[in-house]
Amino acid sequence: MTFESTNTGSINTQYHYVGKSSLYKFAEEWDLNSYEFDILKRIVRCRKKGSFEEDLKKSKDLIDIYLTEHLDQSE
Repeated sequence: MTFESTNTGSINTQYHYVGKSSLYKFAEEWDLNSYEFDILKRIVRCRKKGSFEEDLKKSKDLIDIYLTEHLDQSE
């Protein structure tokens, strides 16, 4: 599913939103689930956002949660 917006004035307005394409488009193209998307989003933006260590720690926590849930579903 593709969504085309005509209201692009408010998109990518925060300084940590950088790149030629949106992360949402990337996530859709790569068929990422919510965990994968959130982990990558935090890693990609952490240096620009100003909360480098906090975002990386949150990414580690999310990876642990994702791994736990994946292993629980495999059993």
